[in-house]
Amino acid sequence: MDADEIEGLNRRFGAAGRVIFREGPGGAPLAVLAGRQGSCQVSLHGGQVLSYRALGFVDTLWLSPLARFGEGEAIRGGIPICWPWFGKAPEGFPADAPAHGFARTARWHVEASAYDARETSLTLGLTDAEATHPAWPHPYRLTLTIALGDCLTLDLQTRNLADVPVTYGEAFHAYLRVADARQARLVGIGEGPITFSDTATHDVVHPQRDVMAILRDPVMGRDIALSADDASAVTVWHPALDAAPKDVPAEGPRHFVCVEPANPHHTGGQITLAPGQAHVLTARFQPTLPKEH
Repeated sequence: MDADEIEGLNRRFGAAGRVIFREGPGGAPLAVLAGRQGSCQVSLHGGQVLSYRALGFVDTLWLSPLARFGEGEAIRGGIPICWPWFGKAPEGFPADAPAHGFARTARWHVEASAYDARETSLTLGLTDAEATHPAWPHPYRLTLTIALGDCLTLDLQTRNLADVPVTYGEAFHAYLRVADARQARLVGIGEGPITFSDTATHDVVHPQRDVMAILRDPVMGRDIALSADDASAVTVWHPALDAAPKDVPAEGPRHFVCVEPANPHHTGGQITLAPGQAHVLTARFQPTLPKEH
């Protein structure tokens, strides 16, 4: 890693006690944001939030101890950015098009940082000049703003710079930490509480525009509230122990549940932008004490 790059980031965008850059796993710069209500860590590899610690709570996010951070690797855990498609590439794309797109493996650049008494924020960018898979020839501009305040807020803006309409998909692939997924319950998604087990993989796309959900964790004694704007669906994913990816430890699935606000092609929820048009997907995460407390 280039120490001069870290020094330059701290000189241009750092703020003592609020925003600092340092070397992260795999050598990519890591931004640490802090405020009165907690802290978070953001890797420029993938533009990915890796950790969010609200004051008085353990980390809201799960990061695999086997996560790979090398160039071109997808980091397992945190909040990966899925773009310009979610899941497998839509029909018509090459067979080798990467799952969940290429934004989560690209190197993002810092555009701005800011802070006040209420929140600390970091704005990252990605353009076709920096990262475009051969399967995606359209010029674009992505802007990701991460705001740390009473909750963690992510805004992903996509702007179509092509001279023709462009259709894409997207998601915040959030890995939410739980003490034991077998005892966790997700409410507010679908028709009733969703539960999880060691023996069955849960992988369901729920068409749902008004996203206000709570992941209840009775073992840890906390809830994680999640809301989203301009999402057309929420995917809930939890692998069985014998079906977990290789970069998840043997009992790793017991410690996370993925709840993913999305605009996916699976449900016809993909976004079409006219030339010059932009769209913003927003998600918010906040740990709280259960109401009975």
